[in-house]
Amino acid sequence: MPELPEVTVISEDLEALAAGKEVVRAGIFRDDVSNAGVAGFPAKLLGKTLERTGRRGKIITLDFGEVVGLVHLVISGRVVQLPAWQEPDKINTAIVEFDGGPILAFTKLWLGYFDLYEPERVGEHPLISRLGPDPFSEGFTVEYLMDAFKRKASIKGLLLDQSIVAGLGNIYVDEVLFAAGVHPMRKANSLDFAEIERIYSATREILHEAIELRGTTFDSYHDAFGETGKYQHRLKVFTRAGEPCPVCGTRIQKSRVAGRGTHACSTCQPV
Repeated sequence: MPELPEVTVISEDLEALAAGKEVVRAGIFRDDVSNAGVAGFPAKLLGKTLERTGRRGKIITLDFGEVVGLVHLVISGRVVQLPAWQEPDKINTAIVEFDGGPILAFTKLWLGYFDLYEPERVGEHPLISRLGPDPFSEGFTVEYLMDAFKRKASIKGLLLDQSIVAGLGNIYVDEVLFAAGVHPMRKANSLDFAEIERIYSATREILHEAIELRGTTFDSYHDAFGETGKYQHRLKVFTRAGEPCPVCGTRIQKSRVAGRGTHACSTCQPV
């Protein structure tokens, strides 16, 4: 699933490609791709101009003035440019054509969606309404984390919880905790101030670097120009089970924490 860096990159790409352009054609494959339905989707978008793009957690926001598109790519979704219009199908599940181009296909939205909301109702979206602070927002502070971590749950489980921190996923949580020297299985309420401060700093630094390198590509992720990310070459622990830790040489271990495959160094991240 695209996480905060990948969603940020795609959002910025879409603004570069289509901001200031008018929608001349739009369609979706079936009703469950959008809350607007097959008939309502083009009716709400035709003639609208994309003013700006953004991100809320892992959701891309497309501001068309009177309506806001909320795109959740979930696991396998991508945004690709098509050479010519084609009717939406089970692969290109939502398509939007702009005057003079581009023609953008939002692919494989089998679990995702391209919902349309009035601007004043975006906060009512079931995922957005529950989001915690963005890691780059003013609300994301060491003090906030100290309060949020007063729980017996594993630190990894809390960092994956979108109501605690918006946008983090499995890749970056493992990398953040390795950089902070905190084992993913640690109970959040056992962390001291220095450890929480390291988690705070590592979160912002790693996400910023991943955005600069245009995300992490393992399988399906590509940006809106069809290019892969480069941050996978900087990963210290994720997907590196059995390999030596880049700091101490101990073999990276893989386990399951909070229901997710988890990578850590038992020496650098003692339980």
